[in-house]
Amino acid sequence: MGTPKPLIVPWLRKKLDDGCYPGVSWLDQGRTQFRVPWKHGLRQDASSEDFQLFRDWAIDSGNYRPGHDAPTPSIWKRNFRSALNRKPGIQVLQDHSSDSADPHKVYEILPNGARAGADEAPSAAVGGTEADASSQLLDRSGGSLSCSQDDDLDDILNALDLSSPEEDAPCSALPPGAPYVHDAATGGALSPGFGDFPPLVQPAPSALEQLLGSNVLMTDFEVRVYYRGHLVLQTLVPNPQGFRLVSTSPGPSPCPELADVELPGPGMLPDRVQASYTARLLQGLGAGVLVRVEGPALCATRLGRLHAYWGHTETPEPGAEGGELSKEGYTRLYDMSHFVRELICFIEGQGSSPTYELWLCLGEAWPDTGRSWKKKLIMVQVVPTVLRTLHELGQAGGASSLRGEELDLRISDSLGEAGLLGALRDWEERMESQPYS
Repeated sequence: MGTPKPLIVPWLRKKLDDGCYPGVSWLDQGRTQFRVPWKHGLRQDASSEDFQLFRDWAIDSGNYRPGHDAPTPSIWKRNFRSALNRKPGIQVLQDHSSDSADPHKVYEILPNGARAGADEAPSAAVGGTEADASSQLLDRSGGSLSCSQDDDLDDILNALDLSSPEEDAPCSALPPGAPYVHDAATGGALSPGFGDFPPLVQPAPSALEQLLGSNVLMTDFEVRVYYRGHLVLQTLVPNPQGFRLVSTSPGPSPCPELADVELPGPGMLPDRVQASYTARLLQGLGAGVLVRVEGPALCATRLGRLHAYWGHTETPEPGAEGGELSKEGYTRLYDMSHFVRELICFIEGQGSSPTYELWLCLGEAWPDTGRSWKKKLIMVQVVPTVLRTLHELGQAGGASSLRGEELDLRISDSLGEAGLLGALRDWEERMESQPYS
């Protein structure tokens, strides 16, 4: 016969008494309140010690076999939390999981409840139904999405089997009879067979001349919104100051100079669970996410309760640039000087191709090397059109990765005899001698 699975309360009491883990400790002499570090796995300062308690519970409860099973800290943590949640005599007193300096939770063991549940069977690995996962989030958030539960939401979404396009399938593949792509430029729904984007609007020659003759980033923005890999909105924002991401029917904007980009409601989504969670994220947007041009830089901040994250690619590698947007001020996402410097090196064959896209993820951590962007509830792709055009000109101007598409010769001619490389060098010198202030 195998070793019986332990009961969570006596198991945890012994670990607390023995002081087995850093930061896991009793908080009172009566040994009824205790704290557990609750660090998100994507934090740069996360280490194996932060998940040792969750790992040991997974081992002792028979849900993880070192050397046989792949290590999954997020699942260990979810199973540990679920085991505590199923005990009627344990409750969360304080949730500081979103504290950047010391993320942790404080639990309390209620003597009567603990004794009443002492004979209950321990929980197995969480693999419950969608309804179970939904009720977990409802129980933990009081019926509305709490931003301090970002890691909980991420764990629950990992356990859900939501309808989603295949990993390698085109994102535009929609269910038959479900035309839920909205074109903001025309205000109409696109057909299910919609596969290719319409021709991208290329800046006029005067736009590039204006950009390269100034020390301010001047561009339009192409914005595409995806709900779990499905394109649900595409629009061109012809506002060089930037835009605001908001849900439908937003209130008055605190920044009226920014254009509003309204994210579609989830009513068109065929999966009811996905629609439910998407609606909660949209509700948490509040006053929105601001994407603003500040001199030669592109910056962003969030105003609502919903956490927002950013990166420069939809397929990030470990250590990729990005992270959470600040609510206290603007996070710098792009710097024109850095882009131009990288583009010059690229044209001269001394560096890799610079990135010019921005990817925003609402309510879930990003960059995320463990889960495809197509699995995220809400992803927003932002393309500064002028940077894309400069990049394409750079590719056609001597870089090794020459693309076959035909570029607008008027733009090349407008740069004069010095060409793109000369114009970029002139711009870089001007920025060094006349920085934006």
